[in-house]
Amino acid sequence: MSDSPRTVFRQEALEHHARPEARGGLLRLMPGWIHATWWVVVGLVVVGGVGLSLVEINDYARGPVLVRVKGLEEVTSTEGGRVSRVLVRRGERVHAGQPLVELYAGGETAERERVDQEFRSQLAAWLLEPANPGTRQALAGLRAQLELSEARMSERVLKAPCDGRVGEVRVREQQFLQPGEVVASLVRDGAETWAVALLPGQYRPLLHPGQPLRLELTGFPYSYQMLEVASVSDDLVGPAEVRRLLGPGLKDALTVTDGPLVLVEAKLPSETFHTGDDTYAYFTGMPGQAWVKVRARNGWVTLLPVLELFGKRRG
Repeated sequence: MSDSPRTVFRQEALEHHARPEARGGLLRLMPGWIHATWWVVVGLVVVGGVGLSLVEINDYARGPVLVRVKGLEEVTSTEGGRVSRVLVRRGERVHAGQPLVELYAGGETAERERVDQEFRSQLAAWLLEPANPGTRQALAGLRAQLELSEARMSERVLKAPCDGRVGEVRVREQQFLQPGEVVASLVRDGAETWAVALLPGQYRPLLHPGQPLRLELTGFPYSYQMLEVASVSDDLVGPAEVRRLLGPGLKDALTVTDGPLVLVEAKLPSETFHTGDDTYAYFTGMPGQAWVKVRARNGWVTLLPVLELFGKRRG
């Protein structure tokens, strides 16, 4: 029988219990990178919120635009016929009354020669018998026919209505014309070049003269020109009315969308524009795009438009 006292606990358990108390940590289920990402996201949200409160976002009215020359005179044919001669070229200076295009006048020429010959014969007969009333009456009738024939002959020659420069010649020799067709255009001295923009009608209350207008011509991307709005139409117009206002020469130059539109005009500073080191001339009918800044709103109001309503109520 052993002399050592018997204990209930093992010696190792007693020694462990006698040691100073050591506390463990909580169980970690989330990796460290998730914790770091969380704070990055929070920081981005804070920065974005502050940025939206400080930044202003511009709202633009955008639409198609056409270049138009004010002071442009179009010469049209009053009668149908075939072009005999084209007497001018593009860019040539002309004076009022100068012939531009001649139409064939074979029948009118033959008729005038016939009447002229009869007139001369009756005139000779009247000189031989001044008292003959029949000869005097026939002479008066032939004189009226001669004047009518000369008027018809003059209609076969299309003349310049004013002094200016030939813009475009739209016909060629041997071409057949219908009455009312445009044969040439003349640019008056002192003519001005304008940009005519068609903007959505919803922006009409926000548009007024003096606003900046940015113009980009088709075919010249990122070559912007800054203009100033000179006039805004009072009434909204539809596609049919827009075509009527643009006239027969330009009504098909733009694809007009459905819905009300407002016409905005801005004067171009010169007859030419620059792109890089090159200089180009404006031409009537050149298309492009126009932007007009109508308002600037806070970033939060742009993101959540309902905030604007709350601001108005508070005010």
